[in-house]
Amino acid sequence: MQNISRTGLMLVFIGTIVIAAVSAFTASSTTLLFGIWLITLALIGYAGFATEWNHPVEEVEPIAESRELEDVEIEKDKFFARTAEELRIPLTAIDGHVELLRDQHLGRITKEQKESLDAINQEIDHITRMTIDIAELANLEVGNIPLKKEEVSFTDIIDNTTHYMLQTLELKGIEMKKDLPHNLPAIPGDRDQLTRAFANILSNAIKYTSEGKIFITASAENGELLVSVADTGAGIPEAAIGRVFDSYYMVDPASHGTGLGLSTAKKIIEMHGGRIWAESSEGHGSTFRFTVPVS
Repeated sequence: MQNISRTGLMLVFIGTIVIAAVSAFTASSTTLLFGIWLITLALIGYAGFATEWNHPVEEVEPIAESRELEDVEIEKDKFFARTAEELRIPLTAIDGHVELLRDQHLGRITKEQKESLDAINQEIDHITRMTIDIAELANLEVGNIPLKKEEVSFTDIIDNTTHYMLQTLELKGIEMKKDLPHNLPAIPGDRDQLTRAFANILSNAIKYTSEGKIFITASAENGELLVSVADTGAGIPEAAIGRVFDSYYMVDPASHGTGLGLSTAKKIIEMHGGRIWAESSEGHGSTFRFTVPVS
């Protein structure tokens, strides 16, 4: 019930922000109708699944009750996967119209209007990323994203991902060090999904580190590839260490994001037959480690 509530409220929040941002500039009836449809859809889905979850079941065998709850959870994930995917279409359309206005293809605009459109564009980008996070995790949960089978070099994944994030590291004044052996074996798996998992873990380290260091190491032992990402950031309170991989959980509630990055990484690693865990001491940084079978 708690996951349903949070996901339902998340979708309502996304819809509300989009409507408020765009309506503030356009004040169009089309936007209003879209907003009514979006919020109604989210509320109906949320209410329907919450009602089904709370429906009393009398004199049901524990196994049957467990299966019923699993079925509800699966249907809930399918619903939010579909809804999150559908949200990307109007978000893309809204972003396109904002770009037309910003670039003055529909007429000249004032400096104040351009600043307002810039702010709207930033929020749309933020909402789009949130929607993608929700869709990806929901699709992974219901098995809509089958894993590819290919030989993957994790050295390449680490090098490509760190290169992509180099500008962010430099802007935050973070020093990054890598210790990767030259003979690191290739592993069977899905390159795109493993890249997403590693990128989520590294992004988390960057997010909670200011002017510190991040250490990335990898080794192969006992038929497994072991990858570690250690930082000198804020660390994780002892009470929260067991929850950092829970969906929608954020150590700092005031931080931006969906709280889905680490839970998505965990799902991907486990789908590859691996495991992931965190070690941390509040105020002294954190280390995230995960393994993936070599063969």
